[in-house]
This record gives sequence, C-alpha cells and structure tokens, in this order.
Amino acid sequence: MTTGTAQHQLSIDQRLDRLGQHIVRARLFLDLWSYFELDDTRKHIIETMRDYNEFFRFTPHAYLLTYCIYIAGAFEKRRDTINFGALIRDMTGAGHLQGSQEAEVAALMLTAKSAAGKVAILRNNAFAHRTSAVSYNDVFDLAKVSPAELRELTDVALKLFNAMAALRGATKQYFTELPTRDAKSMMAALANKS
Repeated sequence: MTTGTAQHQLSIDQRLDRLGQHIVRARLFLDLWSYFELDDTRKHIIETMRDYNEFFRFTPHAYLLTYCIYIAGAFEKRRDTINFGALIRDMTGAGHLQGSQEAEVAALMLTAKSAAGKVAILRNNAFAHRTSAVSYNDVFDLAKVSPAELRELTDVALKLFNAMAALRGATKQYFTELPTRDAKSMMAALANKS
C-alpha cells in the first residue's frame, strides 16, 4: 500500500527471512500434495480418501495451488515483491554479493530457470490468473512439468536461500517431513475408523 510517496521496502534481511519461510512452506505443500496424489502413496490411501470424499475432493488441489503460488513468487521478476531476483539485485548493489558467491548464486538461478518458468505457467494460467484462452488441463500440458522437477526446484531454492543467508549471517532453513508424517498418521487413524 502506498500513500503518494515511494513505497518503503522491508530490509534485505527481513525479505530474505520471508523468502526462506516461503521456500519451506512451498516444500511442505508439495510434499502433502505428493502424498495424496502420486501413485506410489495414493494407491494405499485412496479407499480412505473415498470414505471422506468431500474433504479430499479439493484438498490435494489446494496443496498444489499453494505450492505454485509460493514457489513461482520466489522466482518472479517484479521489483516490488519478495523474490530471489530482487534480493540478488539489492544484495549485489549493496556489496553483499560478489565474486565466487555471486557466481554460485547465478549458477543456482540458472539451474532453477526452466522449472521456475514451468511453475509460472501453472500459476499464471491455471491458478492465480485463470486464463480464458486455454483449458485447465491444457495449461498442465503446456507447462510440461513433472513432480520430480517440482521437488528439484524446491531443493535448488533452498540451496539458493541458504547461500544468500550465509552471506548475511542469517539462520539456515531446512525442510521438514513432520506435516507428511502427520498426514500419514491421520490417514491410518481414519482407515482404522472406517
């Protein structure tokens, strides 16, 4: 929100902290989506999901949507949002990112570029800005992104965040499997109830 003057930005450290939280949350939602939707786990829980059909009808979709919003936002190019590109520009401009560290960050950004672009297609055409020109399923065909690419993108994003955090003396972030473990426990409890 602006009040007629230039918009104030959070500090580099505040934005970096928020970005780390977004990456961890993205992975949490991806892991939950994977648990409920990918064949290797879904086949073991589908009957329980059917017992609670109205709950599970949209839950996995919400996890994928939320993953796409968080991870696409981390790699978008706008200057007025919290994303890697803006932080890299600001850290470089402030002299915090140079030499071999700058090269490492650039290499990680290059590694993420293809998958981040595919996720942006999903976010911009299927979820956040639902296109009227292409069907929902055709957007996924257009993006041509695999679950493995989605996972790799969060792995690269975490490496990128931790490399930048180390330069600023910020706390490293880690992924956690606790939400997926809880989902597995919940499904086992529901299966025993049925």
